[in-house]
Amino acid sequence: MSNTLKRILISIIAIPLILYASYAGGYPFFTFCLVVQTLSLYELIKMFGSKEITPSIYFSLFVSVILFVCFVFFKEFFCIILLLSLFAVAAVESLRKEKNKFIKAGLVFFGFVYITFPFALFYKLDKNYIYVYMLFLLIWANDSFAFFGGKYFGKHKFSSISPNKTVEGLITGFIFTIITAVVFHSIVSDITITDSLVVGVLVGIFGPAGDLFESYLKRYTNVKDSSNIIPGHGGVLDRFDSLIVCVPIVYIYFTYIKDLIK
Repeated sequence: MSNTLKRILISIIAIPLILYASYAGGYPFFTFCLVVQTLSLYELIKMFGSKEITPSIYFSLFVSVILFVCFVFFKEFFCIILLLSLFAVAAVESLRKEKNKFIKAGLVFFGFVYITFPFALFYKLDKNYIYVYMLFLLIWANDSFAFFGGKYFGKHKFSSISPNKTVEGLITGFIFTIITAVVFHSIVSDITITDSLVVGVLVGIFGPAGDLFESYLKRYTNVKDSSNIIPGHGGVLDRFDSLIVCVPIVYIYFTYIKDLIK
């Protein structure tokens, strides 16, 4: 079976399940976010094994689950739990008889900020599943049109970190992300034209930034994919690298800024 066919089959199965979990909300979407953040953090830590930076992976995942659950359901105790969790990770790593103890603890802390908290915010964003649908659609549009724009028009390389990215591809992806956002507004009345334009611009900028940042991590750790858990797609982190960077920005817009610019 070709790699392209594998990608198509996985997408046919996965996309409806993700959309259903988002529409259902509650525990189905909570489970989805928790599983994806746990797998993504696992992949991130495993990637750094090539640099001899190997924290206590299962303890780190356990702590990330506690932080995720507390952030979602026990917000009033979150600051205390966060401090205790950071102390626990630092203590566990300092007691291990290995090198780079502080760097290993730092990697885990970075993983919490980079992966765990964005997925916790993603769950919160699903209070209105339309926001999640919009975010998925715009990221997909940005990735797809950037790929085709680069394939057919790309002449100028954007960065040595990700040699396949071109300036033309990024511009094409940005333009069609805005167009897709406006079309989404014309179909879904809950999304205003301001919402569509603002979120379209945010995704058009931060989506590629998230992908580029993960490419930097892979290049630094000398790995091609974050894992091979998804046939034809690589790892979970590979699939959600743009999302985890976009989510906090979009969450801040819908939660704190949207009502100020009506």
